[in-house]
Parts: sequence; C-alpha cells; structure tokens
Amino acid sequence: MIDHSSPVTLTKVHEMVRAEMDVKLFTVLAFTDGGQTLQRIYSSHPEQYPVGGRKDAVADVAADWVTRCRDEQAPYFGATREDIRRIFADSALIESLGCGSIINVPIVRRGVSIGALNILDAEGTYSGAHIGKALTIAERAGEIVERIIGEL
Repeated sequence: MIDHSSPVTLTKVHEMVRAEMDVKLFTVLAFTDGGQTLQRIYSSHPEQYPVGGRKDAVADVAADWVTRCRDEQAPYFGATREDIRRIFADSALIESLGCGSIINVPIVRRGVSIGALNILDAEGTYSGAHIGKALTIAERAGEIVERIIGEL
C-alpha cells in the first residue's frame, strides 16, 4: 500500500515500488535537452548505473520506446529479455544483473513527460497488472522529479 502522508523522495519512490512488486533494478530517468537525453537521477545499482549517467534518445533507445513513453505518455511493458534487447543498447548489462522483464512508466507533469520510472526483474516476473501500480507510483514521483530537473 502506498503511504500518501510522508514527503516523497526518490528513495521513498523506490520503497513504494518494492512494497508493490519484486524489483532487482530500479532507476529514474529525467528527459533533458528538450527530451533528447535521458539522464539518470536515481539508481538502485549506482556502480553499474551511476546517477548522472545519460542515454541518447536516438542512439541508445529504440524510437518506438521514446515515442511511447515520452511522446504518447504511455507505459512500456517488456515481458522477456528479447523485449529489453530490442529497446535498450545496454541490454547485456541489464541481463547481467538478472533482469529480463521491464516496466517503464512516464512521469508526467502539467501535460509534459519529464521522466520515466524503470522497474526491472527476472524474466516472467511482471504482468500487465503491475503497470497500474507503477503508474500510480509515477504520479507520486512527479513533484520530486520536477524539482530535481530544475536543479540539473
């Protein structure tokens, strides 16, 4: 159950995700440079995925993922390793962490996609039922992500 009474931090967002579903890797990305760059602002695995790391929206991520999450403000669900391989250039690193299933949900503020929650675990862990929970958490994360982006 999501606690709506305490102030939201990205650590708290991570705790909310863990309370609702299994998660091996959790990151939060901010859309920067007019949405052309995805900058990591939180990571459960800072050694492999350090805060401040960047992905180019054209070179490092499949165009349909960018269209779906950033432009259409819709979640992406990848149930298999192959889904992850198709979307992300760093899929080998993702797989090395034991991840083969992914939920990405956009973080939207005032009608604009400002970032995304990235929730990953072993292949077959997630189903469509997890997406609604992730969307609710993304709504709670909006204010803190917006504040962090303002500080970048």
